[in-house]
Amino acid sequence: MSNLMHIFSTGVSGLFASQAGIDVTGNNISNVNTEGYSRQRVVLETANPEKNSQGVFGRGVSVETVERIYDDMLASSIRNESSDLAYYETLQSALSKVTIYFNELEDGSGLGEAMQNYFDAWGDLANTAPDESDEALIKRATLVESASVLADKIQASYASLEEIKNESNLLVSDYVNEINNISENIAYLNKEIARIESGGDTANDFRDQRQVLLNRLAEISNMSVTERSNGQVAVYIGGNAIVDEATRFELKAEQADEDSDDVSIFWGTEGQSNKLVDITNAFTSGEIAGELYVRDELIQGYQDQLDELANVMITETNKIHSLGQGTNRLTQISSSNGVTNPTYTFSEPAGAFPIEIQAGTLRISIYDTEGNKVEDLDIVIDPAKDNLNSVIAKISAADGNPNGGMIQASMSSGNTIKFTSGSGYDFTFAEDTSNFLVASGTYGFFAGSDASTIAVSDIIMSNNSYIATSQTGAAGDNQNAAAIADLKDTNIMTSMDVTVDEFYAYFAASIGSDKATVDIYVTTKTQAMSELELKLEEVKGVSMDEEMTNLMKFQRAFEASSRFITVVDEMLEKLVNSLGTGGR
Repeated sequence: MSNLMHIFSTGVSGLFASQAGIDVTGNNISNVNTEGYSRQRVVLETANPEKNSQGVFGRGVSVETVERIYDDMLASSIRNESSDLAYYETLQSALSKVTIYFNELEDGSGLGEAMQNYFDAWGDLANTAPDESDEALIKRATLVESASVLADKIQASYASLEEIKNESNLLVSDYVNEINNISENIAYLNKEIARIESGGDTANDFRDQRQVLLNRLAEISNMSVTERSNGQVAVYIGGNAIVDEATRFELKAEQADEDSDDVSIFWGTEGQSNKLVDITNAFTSGEIAGELYVRDELIQGYQDQLDELANVMITETNKIHSLGQGTNRLTQISSSNGVTNPTYTFSEPAGAFPIEIQAGTLRISIYDTEGNKVEDLDIVIDPAKDNLNSVIAKISAADGNPNGGMIQASMSSGNTIKFTSGSGYDFTFAEDTSNFLVASGTYGFFAGSDASTIAVSDIIMSNNSYIATSQTGAAGDNQNAAAIADLKDTNIMTSMDVTVDEFYAYFAASIGSDKATVDIYVTTKTQAMSELELKLEEVKGVSMDEEMTNLMKFQRAFEASSRFITVVDEMLEKLVNSLGTGGR
């Protein structure tokens, strides 16, 4: 009787094992499309055998555990590739926007075309008499329009790049917030996994949820993971723990410099914000590293080149223009650039103009109302000794300018300088080896100093008769206009010893080259990632064919165990009946 009961329990264990197998199979089928789900399988073990007088007999089967099928090595490789891919995809996205802004092939209305039109307008003006004829008026107006378009396009291009930088800066903050949310959830899952598995059970679903979070974290940053013996993980970014078992460490995106909107990333523990450490440089791959590179290196590099182009256009045009004459000489003019403090020397930051001043001489030619030159005033300027105040004083007290009667210099708004002729006089600037006129933006064709500030100067916009086409003011003298037109074919971009056209062509080509290079990296990384994901999916993924096979296998085993139990039950019934008959 006792042996039959043991046999009966053997059959029941088979029922339970088959039921567990069907349960796990059904769970796999249900989650075939669930993100991050890892296939599970029931692990069966032979139950402890029993020895009696007749020998050793097996006592069925036991369900040891429900195993999660996963490959941690492959998962780690995928996270590494994912981080690299996300980095290059971030660069690719930014470069796609940049190429749109600088695509010269769309409609011929790009920056290169605007530069061509600008120099062509100077060339047309050089071939026109410097007078008030209708032709001259039209060509001066055309020049102003072409120059305005050029300045606007340079500013717009710079602003477009600045917009990309700002987007990257905002995304860094967003990603930091996402990391904090992920780290909080991982810490919670760590605690739950440890609680469940400490009792001998498996926390497969929680492990899958944690893996999804780790995968996303790898896309954002160059993270590393260490799993502890209790099933909990520690997560690091550049050696800085953001999760250590059930403890999470918060990241903060804050401005490191009050003069800049750019955020840096700081690490610290909860409730200890006074112990923050700047870990910005710890991000070397992933979306955050990509956005930081876009903001600080890629786009800034393009902006630096635009600044160089604009600065040279401003400086070289104004060098020639400021020493020429329009159809009228000057009676009053103010500079467009000012200094922070006019008492500091030009060699000190607070006293400096946006463009550097050199040691040299500024010559101002004074004319009477009949057009006769009456005086040349030479103003010696030393940037190590002079400041804006001293230059103003030197001009008003120059030899040949008694009591400042021929020309006065004064301070104007924004710490700029204003030149005003005395009654019965006008003036021109004849020579400037000090670069004072260009640096201060005095009688320049352009105002500003870089790509974000370049513009046609106010005096030219208000009255284009002040366009200095002539060097001497003599009839038919268009030497100034010709000299500016010739800048197009002169290697004024000294950093590369090329023309402005060649410089811009190189600039535009470098953007295309950068985009092509990044595209190759993205393609390569995507392929490598796909291959690894396919391998991992072969390990952990749910195969419907395999699950249906397992379902049939466990179903048949269940049916067999049921039939076995029925047979044993019949045997028990006969045994009981026979014992009952014998008792009568």
